[in-house]
Amino acid sequence: MLIKTGRWIKKAFIGILLFMLVQVPVLADGYWPWWGETQSDVQVWQHWGALIGLTVVVGIVLLIIYKKVNFEDMSVKKITVSMAVKAIVVAIILVLLEMVIAVVFSKQPESENYEIVQLIRSPLGILTLVSSNIVSPVLEELLFRGVIQSVLRESLPGVLAIILTNILFALGHGYQLGSTLGIFVVGCGCSWLLIKTKNLSVPILSHMTINWLVTLINLVAI
Repeated sequence: MLIKTGRWIKKAFIGILLFMLVQVPVLADGYWPWWGETQSDVQVWQHWGALIGLTVVVGIVLLIIYKKVNFEDMSVKKITVSMAVKAIVVAIILVLLEMVIAVVFSKQPESENYEIVQLIRSPLGILTLVSSNIVSPVLEELLFRGVIQSVLRESLPGVLAIILTNILFALGHGYQLGSTLGIFVVGCGCSWLLIKTKNLSVPILSHMTINWLVTLINLVAI
């Protein structure tokens, strides 16, 4: 019992470290006041260098771990047209559900949305779009659906593993009740896509689509 508990504690600790690691490339997505940088004096090329370099390093680490824990052959494969259509349709449905949940449960808009919109309208705009809507979905799907869900499914019933995976996914993103619930639903949708297709490329595409749709909605609304 103690050995089993110790293993779970070790896995939880590694999971926390990996979640922190996934956030590292986001350091490129924002101003660096500690570097003496101001909004009127931004070294954009340094941010691009940091984003690309950190993304490559973090991606390689996650891929190595993913290959070790992927016991169900749910690998990153070539995506078919039908899979792509399914990913996009599910993404649209999930965004609609997320909006409904936000309206019902959120008392005020997320301040993070305003910050992202301001960055998009700044000299770091293109970098922010790439970081938020391409880099983050890839790394997060590798971590949550690829690594965490695979590890949990080794020891827990499938549904419970998916629920726990997406509770962690939501808690790592949500700052209010509405956004947390919405992100949990989004995560469950991505998990469903992975189970149905056994292809991690599908939830990655769906996650990207969701982020792009949310970004467009925020740009129009804010």
